[in-house]
Amino acid sequence: MQDLRFRILTLCVVPFLIGSGLVLLTALISLQSQTDQAEQQLATTLLKHKTSDAALYLATEDWIALAVILDQLAQATGMGRAEVMNSDNRLVLASGKAPARHAEYTASLEHEGLIIGKLSLIVNQAPSTDAIQALLIQILCMISAMTIVMGFTAWKFGDFILIWLSLKFGQKPAAPKSVVEHIPAPSDSPMVGIFSIKLTPARLVPFAALQAAARQHFGELTELQPGDYEVHFKQADPAQHSLEFFEAMQALVEVVAGLNIRMAFAIDQAEASEALGKRVKYLASLSRGALVLDEQTKTQLAHITHPSFETAPLSSSFASDLILHTLTMSTPTQSV
Repeated sequence: MQDLRFRILTLCVVPFLIGSGLVLLTALISLQSQTDQAEQQLATTLLKHKTSDAALYLATEDWIALAVILDQLAQATGMGRAEVMNSDNRLVLASGKAPARHAEYTASLEHEGLIIGKLSLIVNQAPSTDAIQALLIQILCMISAMTIVMGFTAWKFGDFILIWLSLKFGQKPAAPKSVVEHIPAPSDSPMVGIFSIKLTPARLVPFAALQAAARQHFGELTELQPGDYEVHFKQADPAQHSLEFFEAMQALVEVVAGLNIRMAFAIDQAEASEALGKRVKYLASLSRGALVLDEQTKTQLAHITHPSFETAPLSSSFASDLILHTLTMSTPTQSV
């Protein structure tokens, strides 16, 4: 059970964490692209509005007016530098300080059809792809650490997780309703046998016939809910009575088309009947049509021989720590 809940938890958590990392990566890449576009658009707009004036002041050597334009550009970028270069690519005038990580945008200065220089705007560069990748690596390391912690928790405390998952909040369990009369005869044996039978759909269940079969073989049939039944055998030799009931039940359900059955049977000491009932319910959930037995019950049935009964080992990933078997009843062949 712990292994089952650990796998369920892993299948839920790991895709969620991986998906979160992919979504975050996509968001970071999108943010980087939008920031670069906004930065380029701002620089292009500023240069476009100041190019004509800067070209005129450079041509007329109006250094004061040109310096004012450069100051305005440097202030508009917040942390940047504006420069004017002449046609020989020599620095004429500048304002501001270039950031350590920067991007440069330039525009040609034309006057009377001639290129007399260029106007450059050096701005603070947005976080680089390397920085985004470093941030992504940090986040993935954090996600991996969370996965390890959650996996360790599930491995060590899987029993508590199983109990929590099995709780039904807001629902009051219905009291089991006995559908057969209590057998007053005292028990002659310290052993008890319990059948767990799950039949779907419940509307196809031959309920009256199952009730009669259980009573006929000294069993007490209890309906837990529609399609979910338990049969208790407390009379002398419960193993023999249980197998006789199993044979009768098989004959009843196999003739009902579309009726799916899951069932399990176990024998134990009478004082352990409560724990036995829980165990047999779990074993029934592993059934795929055949009767499921644990190793202890198979040993208890070893003294009973029947030509139609066949046992085979059962392997289930949901109960890898248990030795299980299936009991089937073969149909005798008829010769013509």
